[in-house]
Amino acid sequence: MERIQIPATKSNLIRLKEELVFAEEGLELLDQKKEILINRIGLLASKADQVRKEVNQRLLRTYAFLKDALLENGESSVQATGLGVKSGESVVLRERSLMGVVLPLVRIDLPPHKPGYGLYGTGKSMDATSEAVHRAMEFVAELAELEVGIERLMAELKKTLKRINALAHIYVPTYRATIKAMEETLEEKEREALFQLKHIMKKSRKMRTYRR
Repeated sequence: MERIQIPATKSNLIRLKEELVFAEEGLELLDQKKEILINRIGLLASKADQVRKEVNQRLLRTYAFLKDALLENGESSVQATGLGVKSGESVVLRERSLMGVVLPLVRIDLPPHKPGYGLYGTGKSMDATSEAVHRAMEFVAELAELEVGIERLMAELKKTLKRINALAHIYVPTYRATIKAMEETLEEKEREALFQLKHIMKKSRKMRTYRR
């Protein structure tokens, strides 16, 4: 096991133990953060699946109406009509933070639907297409919010897991091995010092006895 190369002193031992406690506390906090991120990602992913299904259903209806409009009015007329559509939506972007991760909040305000084109060259199918697009926009905005949020949380989770791995498998074991080796070295030095002290005291007693 790799060790930190520093002199074996009591002051260094105390410092290493304090740093080890700090690292272990950090590891515990990162584990808690990991669980929170995983739970939040799961919730957002579940909701995103539901919203995505709704978006797909609405877009399928929109494509069906568009197909009818193409058959009814022709491609050039549909294209010209599409250029004249103005939905009048207002998109508001805000942010909130979760565990240091900035998550988007998307709100889209849609006014009552009113086709922004003339009556010539259009029909019920074109009106239905325009209405379907209008109704799908709110869900598309919500899906974008969820998917961006999931992407950012996943990126933060990867960084958190990398830090946990570094602490759990590199830093903490290295500190523990260094502390153990330093404690053994200091204990050996204390035993040697005690032995020398006993030897000096024994020699000193012999000298006093001899002088008498």
